[in-house]
Amino acid sequence: MDTKRALYYAAIAIGVLMAVSVVVSVVSAILSLAWAVISTAVTLAVLFGIVYVAYRAGSWLSGDGGGDPTSIDSVGGSRSESTETSTDRQERLRRRYVEGEIDEAEFERRIARELESEDLDEIDRELERER
Repeated sequence: MDTKRALYYAAIAIGVLMAVSVVVSVVSAILSLAWAVISTAVTLAVLFGIVYVAYRAGSWLSGDGGGDPTSIDSVGGSRSESTETSTDRQERLRRRYVEGEIDEAEFERRIARELESEDLDEIDRELERER
């Protein structure tokens, strides 16, 4: 009977060993799949970063600067700065008119001149872009 009992325990031990082996194989496959996904994501992120840095460096070296192309006029100055300065000049004229420093005729003459110069600036920019 001892031999029978030994064979019985041996069979149970082999069964448990096979079950543990299957569980370890399944866990190993899941971890390998997860590692492959994470590794691919990290590789793609690094590759995207390298491409982005190369693009920005190329833009910077070519003089584009990567900025918003609509915010820079043909001379290289910012449109918002030129608009702000003309707006500031118009605002100063309005303030001087309200405070009584200039009369209505002078105010209208200066505002008209300011608006004409603003229109000419826009036309010059458009002509420069077409060239």
